[in-house]
Parts: sequence; C-alpha cells; structure tokens
Amino acid sequence: MRAVLSRMAESLYWIGRYVERAEQTARLTEATFRHTVVMGSTTEAEARRQRHWAALLDIVGEHSAFPPEGPEGDEETVPAHLIFSSENGNSIVECIARARDNAHTMRHQLATEMWEALNRFHLDVQRPGRRRRAASGAESTTRFCRSIVDFSQLLQGVTDSTMPREEGWYFLQAGKFLERAEWTARTIDVNYRLLVGANVERGDRHALAAAADDPQPWGTLLRSLSSYESYHRIQSRGIRPTAVIELLILSAVLPRSIRFSIGKVEAALAHISEQAPGYNGSEPMPGASTESEARREVGRLHAEFAYQRLDDLLDQGLHESLLDIQRRCYRIGDRVEDEFFAHRPLTAQDVMA
Repeated sequence: MRAVLSRMAESLYWIGRYVERAEQTARLTEATFRHTVVMGSTTEAEARRQRHWAALLDIVGEHSAFPPEGPEGDEETVPAHLIFSSENGNSIVECIARARDNAHTMRHQLATEMWEALNRFHLDVQRPGRRRRAASGAESTTRFCRSIVDFSQLLQGVTDSTMPREEGWYFLQAGKFLERAEWTARTIDVNYRLLVGANVERGDRHALAAAADDPQPWGTLLRSLSSYESYHRIQSRGIRPTAVIELLILSAVLPRSIRFSIGKVEAALAHISEQAPGYNGSEPMPGASTESEARREVGRLHAEFAYQRLDDLLDQGLHESLLDIQRRCYRIGDRVEDEFFAHRPLTAQDVMA
C-alpha cells in the first residue's frame, strides 16, 4: 500500500510544480511583451527587444530551441514555443496537460472542485479555436497569459478551501514552492546580467549603482514576479536595484521571494517526515531522522537566508550566489524524489493491499 501512496504523493508534488511552472512562464511572457512593445522600431530598439526575448529563453531553459542557424527568437516565435509547442515539454499547454494527467491518476483522492477546475482548463487550452485566437497578436497572447495566471490562482484557491491539511497537501506545497524558488533565482540572475550589461565587469555594487538611472526595467522585473505593489508598500524611496534584489531574495514575508519559498518547502518536508507514515516502503520514513538529506539541505539553505544580508551575496558575487541557490534547489528536488517516492513498478499485491 505504501508504494501506491508514494505515487499519489509524487503526483501531488508534480501537480504543484507543473501548475507553478505554467504560471511563471505566463507571467514572464506577459511581462516581456509589455516591456518590449514600447521600445519603438529603430534598429537599436529591435536589438534591445531581441535581447529581452533571448533572456526569457535563458530563464526557461529553452535557448537551445533557437540556434543561430535556425529561426530568430522574437515576439512571434518565442511565445509560440513557450505557450503552445508540443515539442517543448515545458510549454504552458504541456505543463497543464501533465498536471491534469497526474490528477487523473488519483482523481478519487481529489476534491471534485479541484479536479473539475484542472480538467476544464486543460480542455479549454487544447481547443484549436482558443489557440488560434491566443496566437493572433500581442494583445491576444498577453490576455491568454493572464488567463493562465488567473487559472493558477483559481486552482490554488479551490485547493486551499477543499484539501485536508494532511500529507498530500504538504507534498503539493513542497512542489509548488520549490519550483517557485528555482524560477525566482533564475529570473533575478538572467535579468540582472541583462540590465547591468558590461558594468558587471567593474563589480556588482558599481553595476547596480549604474543601473539605478533607469528604474523602469526593474519595475518590470517586480511585476513579472507579482511583487510590484508589495515593493512599494515596503519601500518608500522609489525603485532601486539593490532594494529590488534584496526583497526578491531575502524577504521573509514576500510570497515569491526565494527565502519565503524555501521556508515553505522546509515546513512542508518537516510536516511530512514527522507526522506521515512511510511513503517509500521503509519504516521509519527517511525524513523523520537526521539521515534525511532533503531536510538537511533545505534546512541549511533556509537557515543561511535567515542571517544573510545583501552585502554577503554581493561579496560572493551576485551571479555566483544565485547559481549556487539554483544548484541547491536542484539537489533538494533530487533528494525529495529519492527519499519519498517509490521508483519501481507496482505489483498486484501493492495495488490490492
């Protein structure tokens, strides 16, 4: 029976990751559209626009889909690849489909409202007419991206109001917030290098000071991470690059900051390992002891965030710091899968136990 439970836990974990991935892709695509559409039509503006679409490909890890000898990455080809492409396993429609497939395998364990919301939206984005309208222009594409964000928020609301706070809930939260931490780290890293340009060679502090002359792209970064209004509630001196980066990495109260997200992952794993039965067929559950590498890794990272300051990250090098965070998030994900999920075929005895 534990192997069956392990697969349910894994399905919930990946539902959390896939829905969050779809939402983040939609947010960044919409933000890139709105930022680049006002750049004008000069040769210099077109080059800047190309750099922003290339940066989006870097964030989502799809730069290889547009090799130099292939099609140019622009406001037509990049959104089509990131939103609709069946060849891109991380496109928005593919992420929604995978979340729905995971939910289908455990439909009887989900609240009817949660299943219906996910299944209905999956069927909606698969309709050819919906796709044609969404791809008909920049405004239509941004509206489609906004509908993805709205769906994700709706699903989270339905989940919050219908799902018992048991092990399955915490696996869903662990997947969602680990995905969010990774995306926030990549988004900050790529945008930082894009916005400071060659100034980074003179050091992070100099680069950030020079970038303060143009606050508009930093506002776009905040909007892409749904943090623009929160920033202005916390900061009263306008948009400053150092304050933006500090908020998005180290804030303990901003829901999309890296520190906040890692804290949620730690809390979820603590609950699972301390109060749940053995999901991977062992007694006691690995996370219940100090031998759990997943808990150790996430706990160490969260503890470091509690005492870090922006100066610490700048001393290490901002790019290097963010790369280190990403690598550690990947390791946490690997440990979670190794320790909590069963990776062997089910037998008849497992299913019937």
